[in-house]
Amino acid sequence: MNCHTLGFFGLGGGSSVAALDGYHKFLRTPIPCFYYPDFDVQLMQAVKLTKDDCAIVISHSGRNMQTLKLADTLHEAGATVIGITSYPESPLAEKSDITFISSSDESNYRSEGMYSLIAQTTIVDTLFMMTSVRMGGPDTEQSIQNVHRIIGETRK
Repeated sequence: MNCHTLGFFGLGGGSSVAALDGYHKFLRTPIPCFYYPDFDVQLMQAVKLTKDDCAIVISHSGRNMQTLKLADTLHEAGATVIGITSYPESPLAEKSDITFISSSDESNYRSEGMYSLIAQTTIVDTLFMMTSVRMGGPDTEQSIQNVHRIIGETRK
């Protein structure tokens, strides 16, 4: 809620989708945010963040070398890192300032990637709802109204 800029970082099929989903939701808040699907662009953006910024880093395994490079770069830049991973003992969990675990007992019913994505997006949805409710006020309402208005202009 108090960050200057909020960045979303996720690579690969599911994690990238969850990061894009988070970005799409947080665009409705007054918090400036960004998301880029390309690793090199994510890395360049990570190095530009500061102690006043926050990053949500999503990785099912928490072991992807590029994701860990992003987490290290974000820490060096001073940003707060919120990690979302399925493995509490993973390197990403260890490198995160705040960690949310995205695993569930549904592995018998869905593929591993499917239930991980569902859990990741549920965590991002919860963060969005908590942020929106806690921020409240005219700025949040105005931001939501502006998004609805501009999208509505493209509808008949």
